Amino acid sequence: MKIKNLILFTFLTFIYSCNGQEQVKRKPVTTKYRTYGGELSRPSQSEIRLDSSLVINQFNERNFEILKRYISGNPRWEIRKEKKYKTVNGKHVQYEVVYAIRKEERNGNYETTLNGYYSNFNGSSDIYQTRVIVSFGNYYGHGRDTSYVTYANPKKRNIKTIIEAEHSGTPGNSSYLILKGNSINIEVYEQSKKLEREFTIQALKELNFELSMVLENANEINTTGISPLKEFYPLQPDSNYFDIEDGMQPGIYVVKAGLSIKEKGIVYVKAFNSKTNERLSADRMTPRTTRELGWSENGKSIFPYESDLTVYEGDWSNKYKARFEIWFQPENGDEIKLTEKDRMINGWQR
Repeated sequence: MKIKNLILFTFLTFIYSCNGQEQVKRKPVTTKYRTYGGELSRPSQSEIRLDSSLVINQFNERNFEILKRYISGNPRWEIRKEKKYKTVNGKHVQYEVVYAIRKEERNGNYETTLNGYYSNFNGSSDIYQTRVIVSFGNYYGHGRDTSYVTYANPKKRNIKTIIEAEHSGTPGNSSYLILKGNSINIEVYEQSKKLEREFTIQALKELNFELSMVLENANEINTTGISPLKEFYPLQPDSNYFDIEDGMQPGIYVVKAGLSIKEKGIVYVKAFNSKTNERLSADRMTPRTTRELGWSENGKSIFPYESDLTVYEGDWSNKYKARFEIWFQPENGDEIKLTEKDRMINGWQR
């Protein structure tokens, strides 16, 4: 009898143990820890409900060039290209990302930033840092660690956004959403005090409104490079110009220009020592300043160009004269120098 009871007890213990293990396995894991960064979770407060009127999937290989044309001719936006690497079958493969950064207003101006981030850590706002991107084909992403990136299908109505909690050097709650369309993607970074993704939701609404406008005015944009609805633009330039402004440190400069171009292509900056004619920082300057620019068939429209650059030759103590040149490379044909300007500069130093 004792042996039978022992066998029954052992059997029941085994069943209970198995059920317990199964329950543990089925328990949803909403939070995890990493060797660096903050705690990751999907809190209910960060859930985003997508509007059924999203038009992101209406862009395809035929009409997304119209969107690029509009963006490249709007001072609120800036199109960039960047080489990236990914691992395919154990090998590092290079690929190109074409993406547009939406500029945010600072002190009455829409200004470019190094990586497209706009910060406000010292003010009273609950939002510390943001970035809004439209990427074409390949998405741009947010660094190598993708564990806190939320990838979403625009056909889904509810998105449970991953939140990275506050940690050393990064206040507030951070998220990176990539809304993956058929041909374009919307990418929004938000670092804010609240768990609610108020900036992300507002950015999605604003972008959907702007994308809808592009679809409705595709014919005019295809002809002139500019939408007839001027409320989507900051102040449009009415004459050509070329300015070189000081950046945040000696050796760093911001190039601003209004250019008239008649065909599709890219614009970039070359710089030379005026005395020796030695080209300055060529390997870094051309990729960093390359932009796709708007164009019109009649060449009458003026499109804004802006980029920041660093001159590594020289130091903070000594100035010398440099010549800055803006070049245009058409899609088919040889590069053309559009304009040039001299000014005294410093080299950047660590």
